[in-house]
Amino acid sequence: MDLTYIKSLFAGGYQMDGDPEAYRELMVMILARATDADCYAHPAELEAVQRVIKHHLDEDITKEDITIVSRSDLYQAAPLEKYIARLAPRLSLQQRKDIVSALIEVLRSDGQVAAAEAEYFNAVVHSLRMTYAEVAGLS
Repeated sequence: MDLTYIKSLFAGGYQMDGDPEAYRELMVMILARATDADCYAHPAELEAVQRVIKHHLDEDITKEDITIVSRSDLYQAAPLEKYIARLAPRLSLQQRKDIVSALIEVLRSDGQVAAAEAEYFNAVVHSLRMTYAEVAGLS
């Protein structure tokens, strides 16, 4: 996976226009970062990210790439939540629902959801500007 696009996003060198590539990269960043939300990337979480990316994006991603994205200094340039909030209005509701569904699958993959992971989930959902009803699948 080429991480150049992700790096350019945090450097401010790319203007978002809601294209499918932006959705792809946002999904990868959110899921990869979820593996390190509690400061420990459980092997089941890494495998879940690989499985979910394959299912939603029909792409393969290595565990090494997931780790690079999850722990990258990219987040020093601009917090992920800020980036999500900027992009959220450009994503369709279905794209946002897909990201949240994928995130839930990753967070539950090791059999427990730590408090830090729940906080990360809440921050992502808030940044995506989703309502409780949308997250619950009621609308």
